[in-house]
Amino acid sequence: MFSNYKVVNNVLYLYVDFSCEIGNIFDKNSNNHLVYEIKKYIKDKKIKFNGIKVVLLLSGLMLGTVYLNKPKQENYEVYKDNKYVYNIVDNSVPNMEKKEVNELESNIDEVNINNKSTSNKKELINNKSSIKTSNTTNNIVDINKNIVTEKEHMVTLKRTNGEVINLSITDYLIGVVAAEMPASFDIEALKAQSVVARTYTYKLIEYGRDLTDDVSTQVYKSNAELKNIWGANYNKYYEKVSSAVRSTGNEVIKYNGTLIDAVYHSTSNGYTEDSINVWGNSYPYLKTVTSPWDTSTTSFLRSTDISYDIISKKLNTNVTPTSSIVIDSRNESGRVSKIIIDNNSYTGVELRNLLGLRSADFDIDMKDNVITFTTRGYGHGVGMSQYGADKMAKAGYSYKQILNYYYTNVIVE
Repeated sequence: MFSNYKVVNNVLYLYVDFSCEIGNIFDKNSNNHLVYEIKKYIKDKKIKFNGIKVVLLLSGLMLGTVYLNKPKQENYEVYKDNKYVYNIVDNSVPNMEKKEVNELESNIDEVNINNKSTSNKKELINNKSSIKTSNTTNNIVDINKNIVTEKEHMVTLKRTNGEVINLSITDYLIGVVAAEMPASFDIEALKAQSVVARTYTYKLIEYGRDLTDDVSTQVYKSNAELKNIWGANYNKYYEKVSSAVRSTGNEVIKYNGTLIDAVYHSTSNGYTEDSINVWGNSYPYLKTVTSPWDTSTTSFLRSTDISYDIISKKLNTNVTPTSSIVIDSRNESGRVSKIIIDNNSYTGVELRNLLGLRSADFDIDMKDNVITFTTRGYGHGVGMSQYGADKMAKAGYSYKQILNYYYTNVIVE
């Protein structure tokens, strides 16, 4: 749930995994759920924090402020009228926190990186600087101006095995694209993924986030790992992915002159999703568009049987073959907006996260021992559909046409 933290002026800033959707964070059944998760994280990571104020951040979004020791009904500053209210925040923080957050870089008390804790402030600042600095020019990269050439720009990658490595952004992106998209995909789709991954990387750097090799940022595989995965196809696939990355140069995606949050997913349900339905914030370039190419892919349709016992445990309520389960409404993308199970109401995103479903677009079939969930698509559905991009490429679309289709009113430059 949480990928990183910082303690500044006795305020705990928790970074939520981008892969974690809102339903994973806010449990509608109990306001105590989030407080429990925060306290557990503090205990597990042995964070030196004795305050009560916790700010939750998801990339550039502020999810809310939590006070650990307030009465249950007052825990959430952003909890109003039985729903959570979110705001887009400049510089990744709310206005009321700007003074505190401006001091993050110079007053880091604690940072947890890849489940490892350290208090060496000087070392952390130096490591962070290496992400933004070219080893050959020693100049900080200005994301909103001119990005230095990829062969000059070095990044620091913190691997889940504890290893910390420095590598060129070209080599990093090759490892990311190879891990995030099948190398068998059309070259134009791989080019689109290269630009998306590059944009996503520079946006993370802009936010001051550390690069990891898992879904908390982007998955990365080393050459040795790729050789093991690809086997006899290693040379062919490596050359293909490398060509996709290098042929797109330093290209990134911008909206109104600013790097976008270039999120993506495996397969849509025929429509991409508006970001507001997943993360609670509306972005002008992350809107619903049709993606009919996905419906003919191998990743589109799946059926999963889940027992009533497991569902009851996951939902913390008793669900039986006699329970009333009704899909009450769907949004414009066809995903479930509201599902009612007996007297409990859930969003499709909530139920998807709680039960581990592939998609928030699902049908249900109640049987004697299990409920069969038939899902359409795979992932949160926001931004570029990878399988859709491959189908578009095979139909003759270029990578720039693909990007301009899935991200609304953007510029690739």
